[in-house]
Amino acid sequence: MKPEGVVYDLGYTPHEGPRLGRAGAMRAILVDGLRRSLGLRRKPWAKVLPWGLIAAAITPAVFLVGFTFLVSGFSVEDAGPFGDPAQFFDYVGTLLMLFVALVTPTLLVPDRRHGVLSIYASRPIYSSDYLVARAGTVLLLATLFILIPHMILFIGISALNVDGLAAGLRFHADRIPEILGSIVAYVFGYAAPAFLVSLYVKRVAIGTGVYVAVMFMTAALTDALPRQSDLVAFKVLAPFSLFFNPTTVRDWLFDLDGDGMPLVRVDMPQWTAAIAIAVVVVAAAVIARQRYKNEL
Repeated sequence: MKPEGVVYDLGYTPHEGPRLGRAGAMRAILVDGLRRSLGLRRKPWAKVLPWGLIAAAITPAVFLVGFTFLVSGFSVEDAGPFGDPAQFFDYVGTLLMLFVALVTPTLLVPDRRHGVLSIYASRPIYSSDYLVARAGTVLLLATLFILIPHMILFIGISALNVDGLAAGLRFHADRIPEILGSIVAYVFGYAAPAFLVSLYVKRVAIGTGVYVAVMFMTAALTDALPRQSDLVAFKVLAPFSLFFNPTTVRDWLFDLDGDGMPLVRVDMPQWTAAIAIAVVVVAAAVIARQRYKNEL
């Protein structure tokens, strides 16, 4: 008896909806990155660390506003005893580094490890499109992570002004450029090194660990650098203190002395930290493009 084949009509119809092209593919990668980073549509344990860090950043801002309200006689005209935005960066900036350490490898490593890049390659995108979408996810999340607590602090303290919220916002408006400039420094200063590390590690946990280790090892440069040194070797080494470069930019923008920062120790101007951050950002972009040029 000869085998008989059967043909089934599955009712295939061609795609009749809009063809979104590269822009649509990049938006899809961005949305996927947001969901993956925040653990959305994933198991509960995937949500614990990112949302825990977010809560740790927002809760103190709310607490500081409430505590200032209580101890200042229920109205203040300045930033209050606990609401100094420059000092708040010391706390929320460290949390940002940990958040970036968690998010960035989560976005890049699984795509390489599980062969997802070959799926992206079947879409109308280039390697640069993929990298821009992934970097955009990191920058967007990092910006919101550090911006929202500062907005709570800024608006909350302004609302305690004796003449009302509008008067408080006008009173503190001169701090906005410094706050926004510092946010840019922290976001790019911490995200770029994390992106570099994530380009080569093979596991998410290893990427997080290596990045945190590198950042804290560069922070140890502070103890290695003497105070007020003119030696060229120390001047070359100081800008590599990746952990403290955003803080040095913060000190420069807020006109703080920055005593103890590596660049200050070797008599280099504080704005040099902004150049150091820019150099790392450019290096990360060039290396990432080279790393992925044959992947997609």
